[in-house]
Amino acid sequence: MLRSGLARSGIAVVGVVGVAVLIFFITRLLPGDPARVAAGQYATDAQVEQLRRQYGLDQPVLVQFGRYMVDFFRLDLGTSIRTGQPVTDELLTRLPATVELGLLALLIAVVLGVGLGVLAAVHRHRVVDKIIQLLVVFASAAAVFWIALLAIYLFVNEWGVFTSPIGRLPRGYAPPDPVTGFYVVDALLAGDLETAGAALRTLLFPAMLLGLHASPSIVKIVRSSTIRALESDYARTSRSFGYPPGSILFHDGLRNALLPVITNIGLVAGFVLAGGNVLIEQLYAWPGIGQYAYDSLQENDLFALRGYVILIGVTYILLNIVLELAYRRADPRVAVAEGR
Repeated sequence: MLRSGLARSGIAVVGVVGVAVLIFFITRLLPGDPARVAAGQYATDAQVEQLRRQYGLDQPVLVQFGRYMVDFFRLDLGTSIRTGQPVTDELLTRLPATVELGLLALLIAVVLGVGLGVLAAVHRHRVVDKIIQLLVVFASAAAVFWIALLAIYLFVNEWGVFTSPIGRLPRGYAPPDPVTGFYVVDALLAGDLETAGAALRTLLFPAMLLGLHASPSIVKIVRSSTIRALESDYARTSRSFGYPPGSILFHDGLRNALLPVITNIGLVAGFVLAGGNVLIEQLYAWPGIGQYAYDSLQENDLFALRGYVILIGVTYILLNIVLELAYRRADPRVAVAEGR
């Protein structure tokens, strides 16, 4: 067990370093001059050159790479050209907002995906199944920014269900004292139920949209995996012994379909926590790392973009570790097959 843990830790470290190396050379291909962008449209060549020297952009590529790797191992992701602040500090400041949004969106996606997938599998080839499949196709094909704008128009402007998307709290509310960085949790810890409710309503709007957009893949994999399990020999044997349909569904069907479902949920978690929230955060003025990446890309902020992508890479590596632990929990045969 210890040997296996050390091996996986080593692989994770190599993966993180590999991501950092790739990101350095990929971001070199971005168009535009970061120093020119930072200096502004009317800056002189001397001012641009001064900024280039300040950020080390005048050095040879190998020298820049060496400094970049030294700083990386010191957890220093550089200084933002756009804001002049350390990228690591800015990402850590914005990370709780993204994680809070992503966790609620993931919960919504899993509840919707598993619930609709099981419902479609039980009523396969019937009207309910066809309606669910149509909804899945629509949710998968529709552009997320179009759905987001339509939702803002209907739920905010027309029906008034939610307040205007202007951040993590409506106007007139002060952020709670930071403990976890999650506004809902921090407000509850402070005993401020009013602020907690306002934060939850504000959070629920983008989380519902992000969860809805991420759920179709879970619906499809749950449906197909559950149907295969329900048509297996052990499920037919359970029916022949007279077990109730609910027991067959959950013990023989859904439980034995867990491995591909866990894999898909891991991919969805990476989407909602890392990459899929960029447009959502921008449209809903959510101050997370997705909006930070969007603003950095607009300004060609080289160091901020590097930091963001490295954080995303580390997130996916950690999710893979969590997935492996979930595999072992869901199916002990995984550990037996590996000889442990």
